[in-house]
Amino acid sequence: MSIKSSLPELRVFMALAESGHFTRAAERLGMSQSSLSAALGKLERLLGARLFDRHTRACRLTDAGIALLPAAQRLVADWDHLVADARDFTRFARGRVAIAAPNAQCALLLPPVIRSFRDSHPGVRVELHDVPEHEVHALVRSGAADLGIATQTDARSDLVATPLNTDEFIAVMAPSHPVAARRSLEWAQIAREDVIGYLPGNPVRRLLEEKLAERGIVLNYTFEIALPWTMMGLAREGLGVAVVTMALRPLAQWHGLEVRTVGRPQFARTMTLLRPPGNSMSPAVGAFRDLLVSMAG
Repeated sequence: MSIKSSLPELRVFMALAESGHFTRAAERLGMSQSSLSAALGKLERLLGARLFDRHTRACRLTDAGIALLPAAQRLVADWDHLVADARDFTRFARGRVAIAAPNAQCALLLPPVIRSFRDSHPGVRVELHDVPEHEVHALVRSGAADLGIATQTDARSDLVATPLNTDEFIAVMAPSHPVAARRSLEWAQIAREDVIGYLPGNPVRRLLEEKLAERGIVLNYTFEIALPWTMMGLAREGLGVAVVTMALRPLAQWHGLEVRTVGRPQFARTMTLLRPPGNSMSPAVGAFRDLLVSMAG
């Protein structure tokens, strides 16, 4: 007999032990006295021991019953907690969602999504991994992150990638910079300026360089920077034109910088949402993914 199939008999045993009376125990459990007696007999046969001394409709625990009661109470309580935890998990009353993303997305894209998600599912813990973009894939692959956000590339990957949104390249500069007087810019014009850009090997920079190479254009990088906050600070002081993507427009405007689109058509990267292959998502992770896709689109 399995633990699950024995639970009704254990509940009968506990009700009888607490009430000491067949009629009251049956009423508490919402069952007939005959069904209660049958359940108790089934448990006693399973254990090979008599658990109660019967006196008409009253009963008293035997030594075997006294010894069994604490273990029965623990077993039933543990099962009830297990079921409650599973139901809470399914209803998002509990659980965890871990997402890895580059710092720009962590700062500007994800906070509104996390706030909305936590308003709906306050019991779910959201863990945010703010990492360089090249680390996102490794965190998702290892299982440290349930989801990841990264630039789409042509490189083959074992991760499942879902397009999230497009992110156009823009030029950002101080209002006093000479090119700020132009309403629109071309890449050939940007190439004649001191450029503030990402570090070599950064996926965003690599994608831009591949597209510019098709047109025979090479940018003059005066500053090669890891963090967009530093890029904005340098641009604010007139030290060059920062080449970033539209995701950073709110940060540029916060610094009082001018933002210009570049070229027709504009170059853009596709941001993707990554998850491990073959793994079924928990209800909480699935709900977070759906909300992120809807808010990022």
